[in-house]
Amino acid sequence: MYKRFSALALALALMAAGPLLADTAKGRIKDISKKASTIQLDVKDKDPVVIRFDQNTKFVEAAGIDDLGPPDLIKVEYQPGKPATSITKVVFNLPPGVEIDIRQMVAILTGSQPYSLFDARPAKPYLEGHVPSAKHAFPDDEKFLSLLPQAKDQLLVFYCGGPTCPFTGKAVKIAMDNGYTNIKGFQAGIPGWTKAKLPVHSSPQWVETILDPHHVVIDVRDLSASSAGHIPSAVAMPTSELQGLREQFVKEQRKAELPGVKDQRAQIVLYADNHTDQNLLLAYKELREWGYGKTTVLEGGLSQWTAEGRPTQSGPAARQITYVKQLAPGAISVEEFAALEKSRKGVTFLDVRTDQETASGVLKGAIHISLDSLDTSLDKLPKDKEVVAYCANGIRAEMAYQKLKGLGYKVRYLNEEISITKDGGYSL
Repeated sequence: MYKRFSALALALALMAAGPLLADTAKGRIKDISKKASTIQLDVKDKDPVVIRFDQNTKFVEAAGIDDLGPPDLIKVEYQPGKPATSITKVVFNLPPGVEIDIRQMVAILTGSQPYSLFDARPAKPYLEGHVPSAKHAFPDDEKFLSLLPQAKDQLLVFYCGGPTCPFTGKAVKIAMDNGYTNIKGFQAGIPGWTKAKLPVHSSPQWVETILDPHHVVIDVRDLSASSAGHIPSAVAMPTSELQGLREQFVKEQRKAELPGVKDQRAQIVLYADNHTDQNLLLAYKELREWGYGKTTVLEGGLSQWTAEGRPTQSGPAARQITYVKQLAPGAISVEEFAALEKSRKGVTFLDVRTDQETASGVLKGAIHISLDSLDTSLDKLPKDKEVVAYCANGIRAEMAYQKLKGLGYKVRYLNEEISITKDGGYSL
């Protein structure tokens, strides 16, 4: 009797405490698919997780899904297999009076008051793209203090990867603790700067390492200037040509697209003789408006590039972009996916979308197992064939790839957006 009562009491206590299977995940956003209503979350010391959201998901410290993006830090309350009940944007607040907004940031950078601007992120993201005039000063580096000016009353401005990045606050605290009295923090960071479509500079030392088909370098000067000397692998595409393309696409009622570069996540570097060139800034604005969010400007332009002794070529530059998307481990190219889908030899296509998504169609001959059900439905997958997983945009397909690879399957995945029709056809 006592045992029965104890068990009943425990059950009632658990019920009163809330849902039995409630879970919490905290990590940085790797990718978001609004189309599939999913977030891929990198969780420290654990495998990545896929979080679903819907119209009932409550957003805290964020206006909604449009207010989130990589690499934001979030905390998610959910039940396995169900959309998240709440998504909280983890924000690192600055001391009162320290934080400045985008208007104040621009005013400082364009004003007459002397300032020192510091990017507090690790070195790699700084080199890839930073706010113009920013120097690098990572607060976890023992050299941090030596990089600050000697005058304790000089205006110091710090920023990092947005409000969910802790390094702005760390840098501000260290500077305050060491007697600096005029400190500001641009908490919106590089995401806020790029959202405003303001120029982002790439360091020449990084650009020199990416002169390959997996990146795009564009010379926006006139053709005679690029023929006189240009960066190796650069494509000559004057700003006037880009503007002409926009006009063409508007007439055709199509979205503007850079020829040869469908992937809007491609890294594109633009340059002219200097980084203040007005045509260069117009070209940057064009590509940003077209949706190429990783477009940057070469810091110092070709003048600084040559002054530092970096390589150049004379003669006509290439006029067509030959961009090749760099595949992640396990990813399959669009071309090979199409070839395998056509031949169907030795391959099983695996659709890991939800039942709701697949109601509109599944690839012909594909096996549908939602990602949430994969662990309990492995018997549906043949082990004597290669498995090619796909979803709406590659997020859940990558998760399926990692899981199946760990179980000994021969597997790859499509890391692209794909739409499936009722008759089993597809478009990429």
